[in-house]
Amino acid sequence: MLATTLLTAALTLTPFALGAAVHHGASPLAARAPTAAPTSSPSPPKSFIGKGQLRTRWNDGDYADLGCLTDGGQWTANDTLCGVFTGAPLAQPTGMWQFTLTTTEGGCYIIGSEFKCDHGNPTYPTAYYFWIYPLPNAIPGVDCLGYSQYGLMASDGKNPPAPEDPPEEIHLVSYSEVGKYVWLTWRALD
Repeated sequence: MLATTLLTAALTLTPFALGAAVHHGASPLAARAPTAAPTSSPSPPKSFIGKGQLRTRWNDGDYADLGCLTDGGQWTANDTLCGVFTGAPLAQPTGMWQFTLTTTEGGCYIIGSEFKCDHGNPTYPTAYYFWIYPLPNAIPGVDCLGYSQYGLMASDGKNPPAPEDPPEEIHLVSYSEVGKYVWLTWRALD
């Protein structure tokens, strides 16, 4: 009975809660739409621009640094194998900064869900556009790599690999992997 009373009250008050736009026949979504576009563009990001390493940071707990990616885009915990990535900013076609990443192995991209950097893929001859993943889902105060609507990564191996292990393929999480999930972050080398 109480649930029915609360539902009836909510339905009765809904038009008033949505404001005058609903009262006059406009869509409730129209009442929430922004009225003006921003007048200035944000500054280009400081992360993922120039030369740097892609570091793997745990998405939970203390956000520990769990290694890096090689020039080929594989996850390693052996810092002597860390790749050197070059980030180049692009225009802001969607209102947010985008950039490409390349290494000596070639342009970086996501194929299926796997992160790769190479010259040898004829389907993807150039680097993909990446962006900085928005909060609140990433590491507070740290820029994290985003692609499409995704960013959280894992491997099918140990998650993370041990320093003595060979580098592992890394991919966007499917939430079936065992171990720690990571965000890709930037350590500038310039």
